[in-house]
Amino acid sequence: MFRLRRRMALGWRHGRLLLHCLLVVVLVRFGLTMVGYQPLLRRIALAGRSRRSATNVPLMMWAIRHAARLVPAATCLTQALAGHYLCHRAGHLTVVRIGVQRRDDGSVAAHAWLIDDDHVLIGGQEEDLDRFTTLIDLQGAAR
Repeated sequence: MFRLRRRMALGWRHGRLLLHCLLVVVLVRFGLTMVGYQPLLRRIALAGRSRRSATNVPLMMWAIRHAARLVPAATCLTQALAGHYLCHRAGHLTVVRIGVQRRDDGSVAAHAWLIDDDHVLIGGQEEDLDRFTTLIDLQGAAR
């Protein structure tokens, strides 16, 4: 009985987190479409900051990746900005990094990822991201 109650509580917490992340991803996607990333970063910076909590950041990133599957055109930038917002609210200083890579056919591919203390939180594995040349670090909410 105790295990069942614990499992149901854990499922409810994950479900709540997934719904919250889905809402954040939808709002970030809408904001990127309507106003672009710079005003969105300013809004994130103005968002209230709670004191640093014991929030499970990897679990938040998992929820963002899964919620983004349900949102059309939720690109890497959308996911990175959603993670940036949630980490900012939880009191973690993060940076959204944007980089480019030249493909074999001569075209250029851009990618965004979220880092915290030189650790990639969302957007790929560190060894895969070394192929990208960093263009800019977006730190609107970090400072």
